[in-house]
Amino acid sequence: MSALICIDYLPGLLRAARLEDDHLEDMLILRDDRPVYVGNHYDGRLISLDRGLDAAFVDIGLDQPGFLPMGEVARSLKADKGLSEGDYLRVEVTREGADGKGVRLRARGDVALSGKKVSLVQARDPLADWLGRQGTLPEEILVTDAGVLRHLRRLLAENESGFSPEEVARCNHCLQADKPDLFETMGLEEALENLLQVDVPLPSGGSLIIEQGRSLTAIDVNKGTMQHNGGSEILHLLLCQEASVEIARQLRLRNIAGRILVDFPYLKAPESRKKLQACLKDALKRDPVSHKLFPLYLSGLQELTRKRAGRSLQELLLCPVGIGGLGHEPDAMTVGYAALRRLWCSCASGGQRRGSEISGANTGPELGVAADVALALEESAARFYVEERIGRKIKIESRPAEVEGFTVNI
Repeated sequence: MSALICIDYLPGLLRAARLEDDHLEDMLILRDDRPVYVGNHYDGRLISLDRGLDAAFVDIGLDQPGFLPMGEVARSLKADKGLSEGDYLRVEVTREGADGKGVRLRARGDVALSGKKVSLVQARDPLADWLGRQGTLPEEILVTDAGVLRHLRRLLAENESGFSPEEVARCNHCLQADKPDLFETMGLEEALENLLQVDVPLPSGGSLIIEQGRSLTAIDVNKGTMQHNGGSEILHLLLCQEASVEIARQLRLRNIAGRILVDFPYLKAPESRKKLQACLKDALKRDPVSHKLFPLYLSGLQELTRKRAGRSLQELLLCPVGIGGLGHEPDAMTVGYAALRRLWCSCASGGQRRGSEISGANTGPELGVAADVALALEESAARFYVEERIGRKIKIESRPAEVEGFTVNI
């Protein structure tokens, strides 16, 4: 099995993807405006105690105070007079915040700090953590930015990700500075787009419908055009087994957390239901995030929970729209990054490329984007980065809000 890692970079956005036999199997997306806090250590100040929740709220310098359950505090800290408001203690972030709530914390010491201030003590490197969970290094790593490549080589040289010197020596690290379309040429842009869709086709003709809500994620397994001469029981079992493998992959790549309900087709035979659960359990073994699988209902309804580990793909790339925020669309910077990348590709090729809309008029590089995207790009480091690469200033023009996508004029 051939494996490859691609790392694409624009200031404010890093995307890493692992391909196995040209199939996307793992992914990391880091955005500066949506930072990762899990694993970071802070010296924080206790600002309030909630006896009802048996928890404390701790100021660690973020917009929202962190939530510290008393079960995550050493007994020595709770002994004698216990903790009180104004005390300082060292904490670690164990879960990202969501829905307006702060991050979840646990205490990292058994003695309250004195004479301290709220500060970041130790920051985790998400790229090092992601590389470490790969298990093995691939034959090749392609990186579009020299600075990121230097950082990657340092991580590997200093054994930050736990790989052996032999593995590191075998891995070829290649700079792809002239490949702003690396993800597109490797089929990763299309794969990312598919991961944001509700409908997921299955190879046999069946499909999944994945609806990610605030309180739970519902997944419906449909037969579609799938057929089998062995009867409905065999047909449904084969469909469920195929769907199980893809469901585990979708949960991992979309980073869906919380309560998940899967509606499988009805299986009459107890042996078939056992095979289905065994298949799903085996498929979930590859997930680095902990999960809990509940017994399968006779109706075919399968419940599982998956621990929250960072933001979901939907939270990273989309923003809620519509009544109650139930719909989603790409946020301003997601569109802005795509527009900058397309303009860069067009300038590098010296001609027209297929995209949202591209013109070949000789008026200099221009981007036509919605007003919110134009505002986001106005002082964006990504814009200056691309301008430096193409050697020209980029003119950004606002378009009417009802006009979708963007235009690139080189």
